[in-house]
Amino acid sequence: MLGSKYIDFALILFMGYFAITRFSSGQIGFGIFFVVLCLMNMLSLVMKVKREKEMKSNAK
Repeated sequence: MLGSKYIDFALILFMGYFAITRFSSGQIGFGIFFVVLCLMNMLSLVMKVKREKEMKSNAK
């Protein structure tokens, strides 16, 4: 489960880089697409962290 968070973080950086390069090259549509994917990965990461905290607090 812990490795999955690292993969999400790497995908956030990867998609963010692609979003910046697409906006700078004038491809606004693809830039928006990569921004949306980046935000969805951020949401997924936050949800995984919250779920892990809840599981740790319930185990005590």
